[in-house]
Amino acid sequence: MICRTLGALLAAMSLVFVTPAVSLPASGFSGTYKGDQIQIILTGSGPQLTGSIEVGGKKYPLAATATGNRLAGTFKADGGTFKFSAMLNGSTLSFETDGTTYLCQRQDAGVQTGPRNPLARGNESKPLPNPLEREAAKPGSKPLATSTASGPGLRFTRLSVKDPGINNIEAVSFLIPAGWKAEGGVQWFPDFSVLANLLMKVTDPQTGATIEFLPIQNFTWLTQMVVPMNPGTNYLGNILYQPVTDLAQFVQLFYLPGALRQLQGARIVSAEDLPKVAAQVVQTHGGQCTAKSGRIRYEYQAGGQLWEEDVYVTLVYTPTQMGMFWSVTSAYAFRAPKGQLDRLTPIMNTTVSTLRMSPDWYGGYMYVQKLFFDRMNQGIRNARAISETITRNSEEIRRMFDDSYRQRSQSQDRISRSFSEYIRGVETYRNPYEDRPIQLPSGYANAWVNRSGEYILSPQAGFDPNVGSNTEWRRLEKNP
Repeated sequence: MICRTLGALLAAMSLVFVTPAVSLPASGFSGTYKGDQIQIILTGSGPQLTGSIEVGGKKYPLAATATGNRLAGTFKADGGTFKFSAMLNGSTLSFETDGTTYLCQRQDAGVQTGPRNPLARGNESKPLPNPLEREAAKPGSKPLATSTASGPGLRFTRLSVKDPGINNIEAVSFLIPAGWKAEGGVQWFPDFSVLANLLMKVTDPQTGATIEFLPIQNFTWLTQMVVPMNPGTNYLGNILYQPVTDLAQFVQLFYLPGALRQLQGARIVSAEDLPKVAAQVVQTHGGQCTAKSGRIRYEYQAGGQLWEEDVYVTLVYTPTQMGMFWSVTSAYAFRAPKGQLDRLTPIMNTTVSTLRMSPDWYGGYMYVQKLFFDRMNQGIRNARAISETITRNSEEIRRMFDDSYRQRSQSQDRISRSFSEYIRGVETYRNPYEDRPIQLPSGYANAWVNRSGEYILSPQAGFDPNVGSNTEWRRLEKNP
């Protein structure tokens, strides 16, 4: 277990390993970056950079100033000037303008260059005032309610998330409502003990309702420090910080400055503890761990309308000989226009509860984590080298971590069921292809699944998607 492993490491290590901040020269930004429907070109050798942004066949000139691994600047479009900011994490450029974030990959490099704050993301929800946002919203999308032979129904499609850091193999998959859009992906943090995060948003283009996977990380607190260190220091891959046991305070300290900036100034409407989820997490971690899990609802105004947002956080705490090791084991948020969140929560919960790591990616991640704990993280910095190593030894690595993967999957299923008990409007079915439980919205007469992982829920008792289809659909039975 990571709790016990880390506790042993902290007790055994007497030297302080502190990761200094890395400052990039402006030339480190120069290059071409491509993302979903966007291309960014940056040029320059001093702190000042110029370039262009291309979206939808149109080019917009930009100018920016580099500070460390961040950029701040403006671009011009249609006679207006719009602000943007960007952060370079290895070969990934996170580009943000007026609440819209694009993740772009450098086309001429594949090596991690420096650390970034693993709990910082700019994803503020705002109105759409500039061309990049208008272009991003342009592609047509199917609405959530799909038309079936029996009338209005609900359809989910399987989303596969690839990881360029490990030979572009599938990292995770989950179900999303048909017509919803996904952005983001897997990001690696080679200087932290949680080496990879799923940083994604899944959004309904019609309503703006969004599911957001928040960054998670490990923390540690030392009662007696060999060398005085400031809170927030990277100590042996963990963030040095005194344990925070109030979930709302944790969200305010670690998510509101970055990932959930739209909640700055928001009003907390309600808070609910989720003790069954906490109990499952304690059972999974074992030892002397304790856990807190809860849901906090916020209300705020953005884009001229009221929004509601539920933030789900689970924290686990393990005492060590030198203090306390604690971590975020789960964190995500559901947001929607006021009055719609309760109706959409069962649908959004389906996305979260169906998240599955692929065995190959899990084996690769555990292999890299072993290198980290062996104090070999210099081998992690070169993403291309680690990718090739995992590719050459993929079958052996997978076998090494087969038992661990099965145990983790079973634990994840139990925790998902515990979460679903707190969400009204959810029923548990059995997937006949995978022989495992799945939580889907209730209120439908029947539910069907095919081998590709697509689901259809219909309100009509006689509905059968096999009629007139070349695809085999199997009916799901409800768990007793």
